[in-house]
Amino acid sequence: MRFKLIILTFLLFSISTVSARKYPHHQLGISYSTISGTGLGYIIELDRHNAFQFTLIPYYTGNNAENNLNLTIISGVEYQKTIYRNSEHKVYGFAAASLWYFEKNSVTYIDPGTDFEKEIKLYDKDVYHNLGLGVGYNYILNSAVSFNINLGLQYQTTSNDSFYNFLERVDGNDSFIGVGGGVGIFFHL
Repeated sequence: MRFKLIILTFLLFSISTVSARKYPHHQLGISYSTISGTGLGYIIELDRHNAFQFTLIPYYTGNNAENNLNLTIISGVEYQKTIYRNSEHKVYGFAAASLWYFEKNSVTYIDPGTDFEKEIKLYDKDVYHNLGLGVGYNYILNSAVSFNINLGLQYQTTSNDSFYNFLERVDGNDSFIGVGGGVGIFFHL
């Protein structure tokens, strides 16, 4: 009985200590960044100076599951190191990486409605890898909502085999170095 009481006391003390800590802070929102990914975002602030942001958005488009179905998956991670912070403003440096995956499936008919009609299934896959370093700014409104913007140097490489995807920066090349950035809105939990 005494052993159970000691364990119970220890657990209650641990729970009260964990709930009394200020960190980690959690935020949930929407983010768009060419460097660190686009989609639903989750930020975990480990302390006043270190945070991680994760983004993910998978979705399908198309009108026929057998013949016309497109898959898009965008995911990313960003490490943030605080440079300056007060109750309303935060300036941070970041390092980020993201993966943009586009898969297109479609069917084309040649000579439709004739005896020579032929169905051709087309498949196209484009994969983009992004890496970058930069600086960002958060405006924190009433400790409940954060608006952020960031800008940085971006390296992008691709394994695409098409010439019309919107991320391709330079025709005929499989890599890009230049400026990238993003915006977002996050709600503090």
